[in-house]
Amino acid sequence: MVTLVMTSCTNRKRKAVPCDQRISSLAPAPLDDLAVAWAHQLTNASERFPANAIYGGRAFREASMAARLAEARLLVVSAGLGLVEAAAEVPPYACTVSVGAADSVAARVTGAFRVEDWWGALREASPFSRSLTDLIVKEDGPVLIALSETYLSMVAQELCSLPTSALARVRLFTRTPRAHVAPALLPFLMPYDDRLDGPDSPVRGTRSDFAARALHHFVRLGNAGSVVDDGAAVGCALSGWRMPARPMRIRRDDEELLGLMRRHWGEVGGRSSQLLRLFRDDLGIACEQSRFAMLARRVRSELG
Repeated sequence: MVTLVMTSCTNRKRKAVPCDQRISSLAPAPLDDLAVAWAHQLTNASERFPANAIYGGRAFREASMAARLAEARLLVVSAGLGLVEAAAEVPPYACTVSVGAADSVAARVTGAFRVEDWWGALREASPFSRSLTDLIVKEDGPVLIALSETYLSMVAQELCSLPTSALARVRLFTRTPRAHVAPALLPFLMPYDDRLDGPDSPVRGTRSDFAARALHHFVRLGNAGSVVDDGAAVGCALSGWRMPARPMRIRRDDEELLGLMRRHWGEVGGRSSQLLRLFRDDLGIACEQSRFAMLARRVRSELG
């Protein structure tokens, strides 16, 4: 049996259901204490919905299509809930590990903050989280994991601690540069690159949904061999594809950038990392990350 695991996606907006579970509503606290307080808030939530009714966006659609095609279970790595089945009943929530976002865990933690430490504390405290280790160890088939760079960093320590036989069944899909991937995980990284967004690719998209698109493409290849065979199959499939043309991004002054930020702020739920990707990938706007972060803080203070 194939199991698919993917990064948490953008929450769908549910006008009839207010999101009362917000990490920003909690008082700053040490990381472990914050995880316990957050778990208490989740437990007492009055409304719950299937996770697949809460999450949205292209990445989730791609992973869902892959799951149906492979007749596989789909689970979600969530910074607010832990590891959850896509069909599990969960509360709507607002919590992210993206630094600078409106509901960032980092803004609530007193002292040092590391995403892997939050994952460990959340895994223990959340009433909804499953164990990623137990899931992989107990499965007898491939486990395909599609993660963004931040979320791969969040679970990397747990993946690296897997028994060798269990890790051998993992296939990773991410746009994370190889230099940022833990060495122990590199052999299991499927060799997708920017050709996935080139003119010959049937699954072009944005960086935010790269991992899920690569996962879906891999499932359509129908491979379930050794990690070497699977990597070779991906390399063969991409061998005739060209790289995308390097985009020429337009520079804007601060006032123009602020106006665009205000206009698109709601589309990304106030997540500055997603807004930066939208600026660069969809709008073709050049903006240095430090300058962008400074302007995003200004807009967040205005819009709340």
